[in-house]
Amino acid sequence: MSYTITLPVAFPIVGLPLVAAFALNGYQQHNVMNARKAAGVKYPVLYVSEAEANADPKKMRYNCAQRAHGNTLENIPYVLGLFGFLSLWHPKLATIFFSHWIIGRFSYTAGYSTGNPSGRMSFIYKSQYISLLGLFLGAAYVAVTKSIEVLL
Repeated sequence: MSYTITLPVAFPIVGLPLVAAFALNGYQQHNVMNARKAAGVKYPVLYVSEAEANADPKKMRYNCAQRAHGNTLENIPYVLGLFGFLSLWHPKLATIFFSHWIIGRFSYTAGYSTGNPSGRMSFIYKSQYISLLGLFLGAAYVAVTKSIEVLL
């Protein structure tokens, strides 16, 4: 049995948040590189110790910028999977949700990279969880309904 997928006419818009995700990664990398240089942290050190970070605001900013980037890298595989799957059936909805998630990540990075970890928790960042939930529920709905079609 084969299953044919006809891409919706609006499917090309899914490229917009993919480009934005690439830009987000570049922005985060740039933040980490600048903070690393300013703090004098040599490669391959991933994080400076808590004592060093508490003693030097530049090293704290480096740790925070590094953590913001690392946290995004930890989460983006799941988000991309949900986005990719949902976008095959609902590209506009998937694009809205993923775009909002990316905007939240830009806000998270900007706030965290100040060196004050509590700066990461802006309203914009917190609101991106609505979009993450939308991606999850949308993908789950499509998975269940399409699976039922195939199984029945």
